[in-house]
Amino acid sequence: MRKNFDEFEYFDDIFDSAEDFILHNMIPEEATKEFKNGKMVIAENCEYNLDDYKTRLCNNVLIVGSVGCGKTRHIVTPNIYEAVGSYVITDPKGNLYKQYGDYLRSKGYDVKLLDFTNPKKSVRYNPFAYIKNTHDILKLSSAIVADERALNNQKDPFWERNASELLNALIGILYEMDKENGTKICSVSKVLELLRKGERPYEESKCSVLSQMFEAYKLSHPDSWAYEQFKKVDAAPTKTYDSVRATLFGKLVAFDTVELKEMLKTNDFYFRDIADRKTAIFITVSDTDRSLDDLVNLFYTQAMNELCYYADTECVDNRLPIPVRFILDDFATNCKIKDFPRMISSFRSRAISVMLMIQAESQLTACYGDNASTIIANCDTYAYLGGNDINTQKAISERTDRPFSEIASMPIGDCWIFRRGSKPVSSRLVNPEKCIEEMIRVGEREREAC
Repeated sequence: MRKNFDEFEYFDDIFDSAEDFILHNMIPEEATKEFKNGKMVIAENCEYNLDDYKTRLCNNVLIVGSVGCGKTRHIVTPNIYEAVGSYVITDPKGNLYKQYGDYLRSKGYDVKLLDFTNPKKSVRYNPFAYIKNTHDILKLSSAIVADERALNNQKDPFWERNASELLNALIGILYEMDKENGTKICSVSKVLELLRKGERPYEESKCSVLSQMFEAYKLSHPDSWAYEQFKKVDAAPTKTYDSVRATLFGKLVAFDTVELKEMLKTNDFYFRDIADRKTAIFITVSDTDRSLDDLVNLFYTQAMNELCYYADTECVDNRLPIPVRFILDDFATNCKIKDFPRMISSFRSRAISVMLMIQAESQLTACYGDNASTIIANCDTYAYLGGNDINTQKAISERTDRPFSEIASMPIGDCWIFRRGSKPVSSRLVNPEKCIEEMIRVGEREREAC
């Protein structure tokens, strides 16, 4: 937990006074105790303690069920109602934020909406604000440019590799300037601005406005890392160089709108804030328009990496002061989080957990390949709400030691709960009506008070 005022470069944007700062720095201990006494609600008579030291289980949950079976209403909603720890919640239609945002505010939460479908209504998020060194630049470039399909098909990702090197150079020079001048100009819009200056007007010449800028920068910065990255790409023949630029433009085209560039220009929050005080971030992303998937996936990748880094470098026992829960709806369709199978294995020790919702195990396999089994194995709680996928039905039949026909014809509202170290439990989904009514009533009072 941070204890020094000097570490808050954005202090004035977040805290109204020193008293407010002190209040927020008192919260983690209370919130952690509240979390340990809290519960995870999965089904009727299936409520589990969140203290992973006491249970010796991780709090990762995999929820499997077909469209309309009640994953959000019957499981996500009761867990929001509990209001323990911090939340990062996928909210495809924006309804959860509208219905329960004020309720969480009444419980002391700092509630934010990151809206990729309507950036004008969103808080701002700058993925470049988290760069601390050149290694971070390499990771960020890889996350933006990497073509998973080329890697999975074992094709040589020549254009993606060179596009990454060009992006390294563009981000790198902005980062070096920020570091030298104490500014914060590194952003998507600035990267696109530099990229447009890279056009070579004459095929026989390698000269461009961008190359002239790098050469001039090199004169006063002979050890520039960004310059070294740029020369790797700039040495290519014009036709190859133009194809590399075109590849990078293709990766950044979804970022290139007036509204998104404004949204991505600066930061209204930092990921470590989520672990320092009770916070709920609702992520609204279209479940029909896939054009922003790369940006959304970048957000989740950065959030998880930054929280792990914060836990490892600044937190007592390498655990976040306030546990953070990611509730990810349509996980295998909206999200392809880079390195997620590796990260989920180490979440528990850092007080991070995920609640993943999918329609069938085959959906997870299609997205993550052989690593799907790693994700399933790292979820100590598994809820099956029914569906039409035969392979998933067979797996549940085998795990419950029940006839396939019984699993295939499960009544609506029935579910099977699997918890590591316990026998499978047949149960019914929780009726959320009472907690929904209370959350709406409390939220209305909160709005009236404001």
